[in-house]
Amino acid sequence: MHAITNSLMKKNLLAGVLVSILAVSLIAVITALSVMKLGLLAINADQSPPAWEVRLLGMAVHASVARHAQQQSNPVSATDENLIAAAEIYSQMCAQCHGQPHAGPSIFGASFYPPVPQLPGRPTQYTEAELFWIVKHGIRNTSMPAWGSLLSDQDIWEVVALVKRFDALPPAVKAGWRSHRGASGE
Repeated sequence: MHAITNSLMKKNLLAGVLVSILAVSLIAVITALSVMKLGLLAINADQSPPAWEVRLLGMAVHASVARHAQQQSNPVSATDENLIAAAEIYSQMCAQCHGQPHAGPSIFGASFYPPVPQLPGRPTQYTEAELFWIVKHGIRNTSMPAWGSLLSDQDIWEVVALVKRFDALPPAVKAGWRSHRGASGE
């Protein structure tokens, strides 16, 4: 008899815990939807977002990219020729938002919400495969377009190789980039 009572108490306790978790979850969802529906979340891009929003968005983006990007190595060799070709593509298609090496951050890219990552001088935590996926498919609601319909996979891989090597570009690539941009000095 005691074993039956103990078993029944455990089942009731488990049921109570599950109902409590469900009730708290339901209240959280209803509260979140109400806050959104009432327009209580600020959406203006001219103010810094709260820290929790930055953390949540960053976590969601990193997790999604890691899940969807095929983990593969870059099939394009990081030769001077490929990196110089990538520098031309980067200068034409990416630099206006992501910045040029040794030219300071892009004011244009900083005006977006969330601000565009300034790639030169700031190593990225993404792998080359993840960067390839981001460039090819874009990231919704961040102003990062999908370049897959405008650039070939070869072009994207070249740009990825360049971005991952911004801190250690070979001298020939630096010289080619400066002459292409018409820049002087580093």
